[in-house]
Amino acid sequence: MPELPEVESVRQCLVNSRPSLLGRVVQQVQVLRDNVVAGDLNQLGCVLTGARCDQIQRHGKYLFFGFSLNHQADQIWLTVHLRMTGRLHLVPSLATLPRHARLMLHLDQELALRFDDPRGFGRVWVVDDPAAVTAGLGPDALLLDRDEFLERLKGVKRQLKPLLLDQSFVAGIGNIYADETLFQARLHPERRSDSLAADEKERLYAALHQVITQAVDLKGANIDGVFEAGRFPVAVYGRQRLSCQVCGELIIKIRVGQRGTHFCPVCQYC
Repeated sequence: MPELPEVESVRQCLVNSRPSLLGRVVQQVQVLRDNVVAGDLNQLGCVLTGARCDQIQRHGKYLFFGFSLNHQADQIWLTVHLRMTGRLHLVPSLATLPRHARLMLHLDQELALRFDDPRGFGRVWVVDDPAAVTAGLGPDALLLDRDEFLERLKGVKRQLKPLLLDQSFVAGIGNIYADETLFQARLHPERRSDSLAADEKERLYAALHQVITQAVDLKGANIDGVFEAGRFPVAVYGRQRLSCQVCGELIIKIRVGQRGTHFCPVCQYC
């Protein structure tokens, strides 16, 4: 599943491409698979047709596209969650459609924003305010500072792997970067958060910040060829039965909180 670094990579690509998605006007909304829209299909077309994309924001794994109509101050927000295999592409409007295309926003300048999703779990919907979506989420992992992280740990009594995956604790972390963070912090995924000493809490935050920042800089991780541009070098995720790059011990895969979890039994002994 795309996690924060991969979703941020998509956001940056749409902002920085030439031409950019920013400033483009929607001329037609083409829904290719009805189930991609969470909500009223007709509303999606009605509110977006003729609207201009002014902003592209992200919180955790969610993307928010701010559209305005006729230079009005109020905006409508197209919300996108890529789920497992969703991708967004800015393409020529007449480009050949792949069989996994789910949605097309036909734009001016003969461009289109296309949502592809082989597994079909991704969703789009319209909201008046991104806060309606993010209210139940924790702070964004990329923007989370040390003091807030340590404050959020107080009174929490959970295993570390499920805690990092909990989007209400911190938004944007999934299986890949939870495993990579705990390896970097040298902490066992089954350790309880209330057992951490002060220096271990500091180590956990430092690892989280380093892993997420580096992964964003490297455009995420290329797992199974889904995010081809991703260059983040995973140390443990998906490397079960391969040697640890630090100590040489074999990486182990277990289930923690019903999720496949990769770790080094020597480096993450505690």
